[in-house]
Amino acid sequence: MNTDFMSTSLIIVETFRQTTRTSTSTVLSTISNGLLDLKRLENVRNSINQQSRIAKLNASDFIFDFISATTGISKGTGGRTVQASAFNFPGAIGNGVAMTVGYLSACGINLPHTHPRATEINFSVDGDFDVGFLQENGVGFIMNTVRRGMAAVFPQGAIHFEQNLNCVPATFVAAFNNEDPGVLTIANTFFGGLPANVVGASLGGLNITTINDIRMSVAQNPSVGIEECRKRCGLS
Repeated sequence: MNTDFMSTSLIIVETFRQTTRTSTSTVLSTISNGLLDLKRLENVRNSINQQSRIAKLNASDFIFDFISATTGISKGTGGRTVQASAFNFPGAIGNGVAMTVGYLSACGINLPHTHPRATEINFSVDGDFDVGFLQENGVGFIMNTVRRGMAAVFPQGAIHFEQNLNCVPATFVAAFNNEDPGVLTIANTFFGGLPANVVGASLGGLNITTINDIRMSVAQNPSVGIEECRKRCGLS
């Protein structure tokens, strides 16, 4: 099954669950609009060439409003990220690009994650960030500080993160060389996506009950950052 269809279906189900106080007609309208949007995106994606693809798009399909976005959002206690990709930005389809804007709270961290299908270049709009990545077995960890006006590169598939070092909110912009970069958040997926007995075996025989307890405490991305920053900023 198409991964975009699965993602959209999950969003639709979650929308239904969170709207118990909303009228039935409003809920059905939301579901219908979501399916229509998916059908339209699939139609654009299946164009035989760029000329055909552009003919199916409107002028407004080539712009994306990160401030008012309602899709592509990951929100946690440390801020939020908004991604514009082929999933929610028709103009990106067929052009091999995507973008994420991160709005991190004081000491907020964009948790360690990978983009399985894209290299990332990350630019600090404002604020200072600790950034690091780990590419693969046998290669050392790379760590840097990115300040306002600077950028960092994370190779395709590398585990990486961005941590706001300051006591005020900060913003970064991440660009990708794939319209569907994908995101795999390490802790959430490791503990929440793999069988508990496999996770336990990889952690030296940790029992399933402990694994299930850890699953309940894994943070939603973005999260509050490291203890040193929280203490320095009076957040602990």
